[in-house]
Amino acid sequence: MFDGFMESFRLAREAGRHSVAMRHRLAAYWASLGLVLLAAFLVLASALGMFSRSEEQLQSVLHLHQDVEVAAIVDQVEILTAHGLTLAKQASDVLTATLGDTSVSQLNDDPDKIERFEKILYSPLVDTLRAAPCNGAYLILDATINTGAEKADTSRAGLYLRFANLSNESSIDQDITLYRGIADVARSNEVELHNRWRMEFDVSLVDGYADTVGQPAEGFAGHALWTDRRHLTDTWERIMLLSVPIEGADGLVAGICGVELSDLYFRLTHPVQTSEFGSIVTLLAPVENGQVLVSKGMTGSLEGTFLADTDVLAIEEGKCFNTYVGESGSFLGVHTRLNMETVDGLSMHAVTLVPKSHYAAAASADRITLIVVSLIFLAFAVGAAVFFSRRFVRPISESLALLQKDPQGKMRSTGISEVDDLIAFLHTRSERPSGASLPPDIEDLLEEFSGNAATLTATERTILSHYAEGCEVADIAQRMFISIHTVRKHNANIYKKLDIGSKEELVLYLELFRRCDRLDDILN
Repeated sequence: MFDGFMESFRLAREAGRHSVAMRHRLAAYWASLGLVLLAAFLVLASALGMFSRSEEQLQSVLHLHQDVEVAAIVDQVEILTAHGLTLAKQASDVLTATLGDTSVSQLNDDPDKIERFEKILYSPLVDTLRAAPCNGAYLILDATINTGAEKADTSRAGLYLRFANLSNESSIDQDITLYRGIADVARSNEVELHNRWRMEFDVSLVDGYADTVGQPAEGFAGHALWTDRRHLTDTWERIMLLSVPIEGADGLVAGICGVELSDLYFRLTHPVQTSEFGSIVTLLAPVENGQVLVSKGMTGSLEGTFLADTDVLAIEEGKCFNTYVGESGSFLGVHTRLNMETVDGLSMHAVTLVPKSHYAAAASADRITLIVVSLIFLAFAVGAAVFFSRRFVRPISESLALLQKDPQGKMRSTGISEVDDLIAFLHTRSERPSGASLPPDIEDLLEEFSGNAATLTATERTILSHYAEGCEVADIAQRMFISIHTVRKHNANIYKKLDIGSKEELVLYLELFRRCDRLDDILN
């Protein structure tokens, strides 16, 4: 008879050879639910911008651009300063050679001497203009051709050479015009007069002139300061001038010289750069009291940025970059202090900016992409959960219900190895001899579960017994005079100790123990 039992059991195992273990089914189902939760979190996090790398990417773009621009501006300023100092030294030597130990005021009312002086300095001025990254070079002497003329107190002699056709290409072959200086200097050097030419400078329009000229030269030795941006007299152009003192033979400042940097030249040499976050613009402007004084500095090309070059931008410090707010809008960027000061004592800064609206649009597009990808992943995860629920979890519930209706185990194969083994066992139960043991798979399963159940507390074992009687969570809470929340908290501990994932799995195990007459093994 025992041989007949074993043969029936062998046939049942053969029939369920392709079945899947209940634990594997439930593990797959819970894994799919985990994917659903993960996908839902990704969707929420993407919507909140938690995974967006736009800030880090913008920071990288801004700092890379800033490093390049700062290096370029520093190099340009150092070259211009060097040429300005050299020009001042050449002018000082010519003054000493021409006037000896006398003051530059000896040139007053002496147009011939002034003309000779200008002709001598024409060549150094041209060399400076062609060699330096600028678009003009000038020199002013503290003397005038006619001290009796109207406004003679602010009219001063000198030279001012400019490129006729501005270009950021090689300056070797560019045409030069005389903007200020004696006309004969232009004729003798075959250059044209500027269409706004005048013979002398109006020094009332030159920042710092009155505070520098006539002072002891020692106090200004090596000084090279910049004026604010201003309109070039009688033109639409706006410029900044590098101002270097010229030392006279008497040890006093006899004038100033330097180079011109126009906003058009700066825009040609610092064009707007395109990026995934919009147009990037470079500024060279003073910063004072937490504000970028755009109107006092130079701006690179502003195409596509909406920035007004007359604006004042309030700085709001940030972790990755700063926010700059002005009348023309809000911008994101960084700024770096340069070794470059204005005549008014303001420190110049290199500033890199992008419109905040452009960044917001790019970041929004990036966020939408992440949300779409997350939603696709969520749809896949939900589909997987539904699939595993129908394929794995529902058969377990249905098998449990059929097993309860068919106590003799005469139902067909369920596709769940543990249940099929139990069916085979129950089917031959009436024929098995005394002492016959359970199939090894079921025996191992029950032994493992029984060992885990031994770790339950008294309260948890009581709750387990209520589940064995068919109670629901609300029934258990009412019986034990505790809250539903407390029952669920105990449930979590029970599931963890028994190494199961759901109430359905718990009920199935209880039914297995009941069918094998071993329910007391886990309840007592």
